[in-house]
Amino acid sequence: MRLTSAVRLLAVAATFMAAAPLSAQKVLIINGASGTSEPGTTASITTQLTNLHTAAGNIVTVSDGLPVDLSQYKQVWDIRFSNNWALTSSDEAAYLSFLQGGGGMFLMGENAGFMTRNNSIFDFIMQAGGGSIGFGSGSDNQVVCSPFTGPNAVSSISYAAAGFFNGSGTGQWITGPSCAAASGGSGIAFGVGSLANASAGALTTILDVNFMQTTADANSQALTRNLIGYVGDQVTATPEPASVVLLATGLVGVFGAARRRKKSV
Repeated sequence: MRLTSAVRLLAVAATFMAAAPLSAQKVLIINGASGTSEPGTTASITTQLTNLHTAAGNIVTVSDGLPVDLSQYKQVWDIRFSNNWALTSSDEAAYLSFLQGGGGMFLMGENAGFMTRNNSIFDFIMQAGGGSIGFGSGSDNQVVCSPFTGPNAVSSISYAAAGFFNGSGTGQWITGPSCAAASGGSGIAFGVGSLANASAGALTTILDVNFMQTTADANSQALTRNLIGYVGDQVTATPEPASVVLLATGLVGVFGAARRRKKSV
């Protein structure tokens, strides 16, 4: 086989490596089942989120609280919402380190009846460098903002009784009264590069529980699927250049040996 043929084959192999699907991501769902104020709601959102992640090809582990080591996971979905599950200082430190290492995260909050939990989320956003954000007001009927409008088509959502951020900080609205609104939205996304103190990570948060339940309407389910896709895409690693170089070296070596054997015959 001529070297030019080897080079062509190498180009095809490199293209295949770039296009090949990456392996499933390991996802940790933290549901706080032991201390939830609404066991039925917690069970419902745990089931729904687990099923949708599994359908997306991810490998899911469900935990009551934070494990000692988060490094084996690519995503953490903290769906605790009760006031007795406010983020502690150790939670915040572990989550900040996780984001700094390139992880993806979702934090669930709720309406004004859950302000202890909500305030801890606001504090964590500030710790991560997403800006100073507090609690606001608005309508439960909100538009869904790009890129969360796809691939599962959804343009609006009606929350049951959501909470509201009073601004989006350095992030972007997931849902709000409009996608350019200054206040009142219920969901914010901080993509990779948006958090000053954790630029390698991605953080999403919504102040509502009901949209993620098994009984949620079609628009809510579409939004959850799109959130899963967004977080996964944000933290997906690209093929390492070193892998392509290694493949190139191996192929050239093989073809060189083949040419030498041919000449010796």
